[in-house]
Amino acid sequence: MSQTPDPQHPRRRRTGGWLLAVGVVALFLSTFTVPEAIHHLARVSAGESEGLSGRAVAVTAVGAVTLIGGGALAIAGFNWRRSAGEAPSPEDRLLDEQFGDGPVLPYDPQHRRPPRDDED
Repeated sequence: MSQTPDPQHPRRRRTGGWLLAVGVVALFLSTFTVPEAIHHLARVSAGESEGLSGRAVAVTAVGAVTLIGGGALAIAGFNWRRSAGEAPSPEDRLLDEQFGDGPVLPYDPQHRRPPRDDED
């Protein structure tokens, strides 16, 4: 809990969400382009055709970009959104105003609680 809320918090969460969404869509698109690109590259390497056609080059490029770029965007968006954390609630802010940002009872390893009457 912090006493001063981060003014950039909602914007950072939205941006991370958009990055994640675009990355997931790109990964979905790669499921259509990468298998076709692998098929074209396998035919060329096996010697069944002389070279890559225009469509094969385009599909290979789009497949590589969507797979690598989509994965990078999804990971970056997830981490960015996660690092923004949750915004402090009004109850958290009220508790911070009343009790401060520190722990309620400071930790002191030398200080032990007094024994209760029923303990020996």
